[in-house]
Amino acid sequence: MSSDGWYLETDYTTPEDALKKMTYPPSKLHKKELYQEEQEILRHICGWAHVMNHEFNKSIEPGRPFYYFDEAMTYDIYGFTARSKFLEHYNETFHYFSNSTFEMKDLEPFATSKDSGYITMMQRLIGGTSDDGHQFEMTYRLTYILTKVEGKWKFVHEHVSFPVDMKTMKADPTCTIDPLKAFRGISSE
Repeated sequence: MSSDGWYLETDYTTPEDALKKMTYPPSKLHKKELYQEEQEILRHICGWAHVMNHEFNKSIEPGRPFYYFDEAMTYDIYGFTARSKFLEHYNETFHYFSNSTFEMKDLEPFATSKDSGYITMMQRLIGGTSDDGHQFEMTYRLTYILTKVEGKWKFVHEHVSFPVDMKTMKADPTCTIDPLKAFRGISSE
C-alpha cells in the first residue's frame, strides 16, 4: 500500500478486507449467500491488476481472458465503444497503459447473482510511459460490470469517468475536484 491509501492487487485478500479499506461506507445490500461470488469477483479484479502491473509491459495478450469481447462495451475516456467494437478498442488502446503502476482505492466487489456482479472503485495509473514514449498519470472513477461465462468471470461493461470543473468545462484526470463545488461552477482550488 502506498502512504495515501492506494492499494496494489496483493493488498486485497477477501471481500471483507476490501470493504474495510474503503474510505466511505460499503453498500448494506451485500448478500451472505453470494460471498463466494464476491470472492471470485475480487480475485478477477486483482488478477487484472496483476496483468496490468506485471505483464502489460511485454504484451496485452494476458489481458484478453478478463473480457467477454462479444458482449463487452465501454463508456470511457475515449468515448463510447459499442459491443461489436470492443476487441478493436482493446487492441488499439490498451498497450498505451503498459509501463505504469495500477493502483486501486475504495474497491467494492458486489455480486448481484451467482453469475453477475459489478465492481466500483477509484483507479490510478502512475509512473507510466506509453509505448509511444509519452509519460502519463491518471486517476479516474471506474465501474465494471461482470458476468460469469463458462465458469469464469468476464468484464462485459466498463464505465470510466473523470470529474469536470463546470466553470472551465475541463476534465480533471487527478479526480481532485469537489463535486459540489464543480456543480456550482466554483473552482475546487
